[in-house]
Amino acid sequence: MSYYKTDTIIRNKYMTYEYDLHESKEAGRAEAKREMVDAMLANGKLSEKDIAAISGIPEEEIAQRKAALSK
Repeated sequence: MSYYKTDTIIRNKYMTYEYDLHESKEAGRAEAKREMVDAMLANGKLSEKDIAAISGIPEEEIAQRKAALSK
């Protein structure tokens, strides 16, 4: 095991793998948040300001998503 810890090539590959895994999780969370915002907009019961407060996404982006959904 100590050999793998000291081998820089293996260590770099492992760190790259960990980074890619983290990035894919973040991208998945962001996509899920956008889907949630789309569902709230489709429901029509909440204002853009309320959706921004709940989701943490800026109102400008929510307005853009609302315009895209209405097309």
